[in-house]
Amino acid sequence: MEKRTTRSSSRLAAAANKGNNNNNPEHNEKNDEGASDTAPGVAEGIEGIESAIAAGDQKRRSQYKANAMPKTAKEAANKRVKEDAQLRKQRREELVSAKRFKRSKDQTETGADEEVELGKDQLDSVQALLKSEKRTEKIEALTTVSEYLTNHSGSRALQTLVSSKEFATILEGLLTGSDAEEQLLAASVVTNMAAGGSSELCEAALNTAPHLIQFLDSQNLALVDQSAWALGNIAADGPKFRDRLKDNGVLPPLIKLLDSKDLNLVQTACFALSNLARGEGAQQEVLVKAGLIKPLLHHLRVDTVSARFQNQEPAVISEAAWVVVYLTSGPENVSTQLLEHRLIPLLVTPLKDFLDQKALAIPLVRALGNIASGPDNNTSALINEPGFLPAMLQFIQSDCRPVKKESLWLMSNITADHTGKDLIKVIDAGFIPVLSQIASHQNFDIRKEAAYSLINLASHGPDYAKALPHRELLPGFLDFMRTKDHELISLGLRYVQLLLNSGIQDAPALLSEMNGVDALEAVILSDDRDQHRLASLLMDTYFGENNHGSRVPTPIPGTPDPSGHSTNNSGSNLNPNSLGSSAEPSSLPPQYLKRASMSAI
Repeated sequence: MEKRTTRSSSRLAAAANKGNNNNNPEHNEKNDEGASDTAPGVAEGIEGIESAIAAGDQKRRSQYKANAMPKTAKEAANKRVKEDAQLRKQRREELVSAKRFKRSKDQTETGADEEVELGKDQLDSVQALLKSEKRTEKIEALTTVSEYLTNHSGSRALQTLVSSKEFATILEGLLTGSDAEEQLLAASVVTNMAAGGSSELCEAALNTAPHLIQFLDSQNLALVDQSAWALGNIAADGPKFRDRLKDNGVLPPLIKLLDSKDLNLVQTACFALSNLARGEGAQQEVLVKAGLIKPLLHHLRVDTVSARFQNQEPAVISEAAWVVVYLTSGPENVSTQLLEHRLIPLLVTPLKDFLDQKALAIPLVRALGNIASGPDNNTSALINEPGFLPAMLQFIQSDCRPVKKESLWLMSNITADHTGKDLIKVIDAGFIPVLSQIASHQNFDIRKEAAYSLINLASHGPDYAKALPHRELLPGFLDFMRTKDHELISLGLRYVQLLLNSGIQDAPALLSEMNGVDALEAVILSDDRDQHRLASLLMDTYFGENNHGSRVPTPIPGTPDPSGHSTNNSGSNLNPNSLGSSAEPSSLPPQYLKRASMSAI
């Protein structure tokens, strides 16, 4: 069976709260007092996240036009991949999802500063101060450059200055000097150079990496924190930068920071490690071999963190959980090692304390979703873990949109358990009424996530299908079939297929009552071969001229009979992934589907 893949994308929880007059650090920023401040990664910018996601979803909906319908299943798949890439690129521009600027306490964000070109006089003045012999003037210049990089990162003149050989020489001298304050400010400049997004600036920042790595063993906690932060930003720029840092020996000293008693260092180290573990080809096994697992999981223990950090443990747990997200998205043997260290209870136990933490809960849910996308024994372990189902029932009703979507994605992986033996516990926990309400009354993207769970439940056989409130659900799934979205049409067809083949006596009459026949006829006109075939088969079987009003359900290819086997019309076993010809695999969802959500960035 096809599975919903693990989610190793950049963080949803990365937007800053624009209206914070005190400039408290958010998930993508930090104030100017080094190790005494809250570490980067405290995800509190919910409004920014939700507005960015809403903008992305609106753009995605606008791309589906009647004259742009893919002609084949392959074209549809390619189109979805392309749209997904475009959506991720747009959100990367809207959210600084894996990099964090350093801002001073009196800085404000205008939202338009990046479009302002700095004047030549301003930059000449800064350059002159950097060359000054007076310490106060050099410190003033470093502070100004750091702020310019934060508020004017789009300035070409600034990028030219900071990426020049002359500036690199000045920076090198400051980093290798003996003045602790100058070193700290120089490291903050490197932090913002790496956060700016320009390839030239990132290359220039990468050249300072040996000094930053050396600073990780310093006794100056503020300098250690700032250096780890800068290295995290550099690692976020792509595989080349990430791999160069690993080659330079960044992992051992970073992992050692996890043993620190300083909250800031722990969070910043987790931020850097998460970027080193993130992305395709990240070689998560290297991090495991470097000894990451035990010190990392230590920070997921609620009792341990609470004793050390009192009321600040949610931010520590959340930041550590982001590292787990990227580790569990890697090779299966890495996930296996994590599970052997009792990862599931470590992730589930804090859930009850994160119900009101909004975006801080995202990495916990996503890591659990990655686990659920694996073998069925993982799914069974989650279902039977005390506290998991009650917590998830509340999370899927969260008023934080990203948390809601992540939680629904997780539950669709849970309900895709191929054996189905533990799913009665999901039903008994009260998920069907809640999922049905979400699938009927939310926006399309949220409804889609709930729809996967309901279809997965119904796919386990007629008894499960009969447990669904079809009169409430059917109108929403028919709406799916009337869209131009290939995925939604497939979901709608799959639901109608399951309903008609469930053994519910009045199912065809219910479909006719709610204008389902018109929806099927609309899909029959689709250029998609598999969707056309299934819609035609449903029409011919239940509403065709030769049906004579029969209400006896006829087995439909791809749908399980009460014994749990998929059948063709002659009753023989049929591959549930093969609704079309044997030469071309079907583009419709298989019997139980695990997949990566479009909410991934």
